[in-house]
Amino acid sequence: MIWTLLMKEGDMSESLYDGPIIDAHTHLWDLSTNDAYPWLRPTGSFGPKGRLDALKGKDYLLSDYQRDIAGTGVIASVHVEALWDPALGAINETRWLDSLGSERLASRYVAAAIFGTDGTRAELEAQAAFDRVRGVRQVIAWTPNPERRMAAEGDITRKPEWRRAIDDLLELDLHLELLMYPDQAQNVAELAIDYPELPIVINHIGSPIEQDDAGLRRWRNGVTLMAGHPNVLVKLSAAAAYVTDKSVDAMRPFVDHLVEEFGADRTMVGSDFPVGTLVGWTYARYMDAYRVCLQNRSRAEQAAMFHETAARLYRMDL
Repeated sequence: MIWTLLMKEGDMSESLYDGPIIDAHTHLWDLSTNDAYPWLRPTGSFGPKGRLDALKGKDYLLSDYQRDIAGTGVIASVHVEALWDPALGAINETRWLDSLGSERLASRYVAAAIFGTDGTRAELEAQAAFDRVRGVRQVIAWTPNPERRMAAEGDITRKPEWRRAIDDLLELDLHLELLMYPDQAQNVAELAIDYPELPIVINHIGSPIEQDDAGLRRWRNGVTLMAGHPNVLVKLSAAAAYVTDKSVDAMRPFVDHLVEEFGADRTMVGSDFPVGTLVGWTYARYMDAYRVCLQNRSRAEQAAMFHETAARLYRMDL
């Protein structure tokens, strides 16, 4: 691995993280038994056209994840809902995960639920009844470009009926995770202000989907805005997914800005596997890229981002 090679080069080796890792963002699916993922069907789609097509029709099981992480230092992982068909009941994805019986891998869940309906409260209560459920994810990623939208509207978080679910999350001791675009940074900041007791977790570095100068500036300003609220956290997941050049050097400016703004105690490393495979890297290479990007941080900061922040948020007793 990159980090083991660098360890032979002298002083730099001491700054590369070699401790335990909690992967804060993973997915699993078994298409052979659960035909519950419309976006993974041959005619399905989600987000930017064609971006996820290489995943279609392929299982990604716990055994596949175990194979991928071998020798990387991962001791535990968090499963994030994988867009299970809501018509088939998102609670069934949670039931399937629980049936796996894994002790540490996929041992905490970020579940799905539909906000803003008469059945939202009951759905959240059903999810919260599972001991391993710690949060709920919502997809709010909207952009003026219709070919890149993941959500149907840009300001759904401002609707009173959607926000009623936030009160339910607080009562049920669940946090909120968001798949968002930089266009929603103001919406996230508003939620953080209005619900200061609610941990809000930004997935995939805030998804800088637009890589031109204006898009990158919007992302940087949005990160700074969101990080100004202490109840907002971020995942360094999919950090290489948005840049054309798949390299540590291309990742580094994004990682640096996030860590500078959020700090280590509100930042978590995640792989987004198997979606992370679309970068063309092995799991080990992705983790090595994070190690290199974070090598100039203190040992305590690295331990926080690779392990301790996730352990605290997801209440993992390891």
